[in-house]
Amino acid sequence: MNPLSRPGALLCWLVLFCLGAVWIGRQEYLDQHERFLQNTSVAQRMLSQKTVQHEAVLATLAALSHPPSPERLFPSLRPAMPQLLGLGHLPGGAWSGSVAEPPGLPAAIERARQLDRPVVLPVDDARYWLVAPSGWSLLLDARQLVPAADFPPGLANLTLSVGTTPLRLLDKQPGTAAPGWSLALQKPLGAASQPFPMRSELRLTPATWPWAAWLAWALASALLVAGAAAWQRSLAQARRQQEQLRLGAMARLGTLGEMAAGIAHELNQPLTAILAQTRAAERLLDDEDERPAVRHALLASAEQAKRAADIINRMRALAQPSPPARREALDPDALVASLRFLREPELARQGIRLGWHNASPGARPRGDRVALEQILHNLVQNAADALAGAAAPRQISIEGRADGADYLFSVSDTGPGIPAEALPRLFAPFYTTRPQGMGLGLALCDTLAGSMDGRMSARNLSPSGACFTVSLPLSGGPQAAAEISHA
Repeated sequence: MNPLSRPGALLCWLVLFCLGAVWIGRQEYLDQHERFLQNTSVAQRMLSQKTVQHEAVLATLAALSHPPSPERLFPSLRPAMPQLLGLGHLPGGAWSGSVAEPPGLPAAIERARQLDRPVVLPVDDARYWLVAPSGWSLLLDARQLVPAADFPPGLANLTLSVGTTPLRLLDKQPGTAAPGWSLALQKPLGAASQPFPMRSELRLTPATWPWAAWLAWALASALLVAGAAAWQRSLAQARRQQEQLRLGAMARLGTLGEMAAGIAHELNQPLTAILAQTRAAERLLDDEDERPAVRHALLASAEQAKRAADIINRMRALAQPSPPARREALDPDALVASLRFLREPELARQGIRLGWHNASPGARPRGDRVALEQILHNLVQNAADALAGAAAPRQISIEGRADGADYLFSVSDTGPGIPAEALPRLFAPFYTTRPQGMGLGLALCDTLAGSMDGRMSARNLSPSGACFTVSLPLSGGPQAAAEISHA
């Protein structure tokens, strides 16, 4: 798994933050909705207690055998009932009260007797008479039932419908047009005689949104994503180092093998010459006196030369890379993805861009994955060395494509190219165009390609740059090549 890039980490953070923000917002909404319901229920109970108190006062007055006159009783009730504006009694058709008799009072008393409970006789949108079957009547002001300061502080708008127009008891959000969600609940008061509809409204504006919780979650989610990205980068770096160590060890072993093979090749020729000359000298000896001693020495030299040649041949055979143990159909995209994973960070620090194009997506070369990885790593490293000090654009391009019964990997760069005199000798052991080179890297690549029945070639590009091509057999043979060509 590749580590998260900056856009990927930002996208993960946005997704994580949005999911958490939605959950936090939903929980805050549910909490505020629950508080709104509780506060509305408290306000409804407070108003209901007042209206029930009115019924209790009327019941008490009706139970008095010798009640005082309304004019004397009103001042004593007023301090305990600020909402009481007047008190009256209509016994036997004669009105007695602290205020004038309201119109329609006899009909209201008759209706109250029919219902056997007090009834409401509205005056306006705020005031009303509460008329009992006994003839006692209370003039009440709904605006004074409960002081605004006594309502729960979480309520915003509260109305009570006494007349035709709702009476506003609270108006903390008058005509607000701010964005948000509206909460509304309507309940009747608990008194059977005064079941006025009470409506509570609250708008959750941006000022009530959980900004602090969202900010805390934004920071926490950013830290989570940053930690996950850092953990992924550390794992990727550790894996990259392991792969580089593995490839480096393989390259050193391969280089050692090529070096031994080159030394064996170089030493076999003089040893062969020594052997031939010694045998010739043996045949040309004519001195009878010295002939046995010279013959003995020459024979010993010949034996030693043969022995040295055998030792070198055994060393060469031991160091010669063995054919790949397993050949299989390889996925070019996966191979180059592993290569890019290992090399792109280092190349990016050098200002070099590494590109890949698969011109034959369905084609699969047949070979040894490890050997092919080593070849591609060497070619990319050579291209990076060629681009050192080159002018922009500094780019290495890898292309894969099917060509007949072969699959070609091409590694090209935008460097100065290969000198014309060096092209024929590039793959010879110990030949190099770099001052610090050993001349074994390309020879090893050519040997590895040959062990997979492949071949390597090099050419210059126009106007500048070089291109190395690795040709491997196409998995499936001619039939697969024909299918890919047809597709």
